[in-house]
Amino acid sequence: MKIQRSVQVEGAFGVIKQDFGFTRFHRKGMKNVKMEFLLVCLGYNLKKFHISRIRQLHINPSGQMS
Repeated sequence: MKIQRSVQVEGAFGVIKQDFGFTRFHRKGMKNVKMEFLLVCLGYNLKKFHISRIRQLHINPSGQMS
């Protein structure tokens, strides 16, 4: 279980670094760095949600959730 979890986390960081181009923090101070990373993670999760929603609407064109 530990091995599988580490691979999943690596994938998320890979996407953030490769697709988002996020390689370094631009803020100083722990509070500001945490907020910057929170915003990056929020963007990552919103992108995943948006893609899944588009796929769901494509499968079910009526727009109603099943």
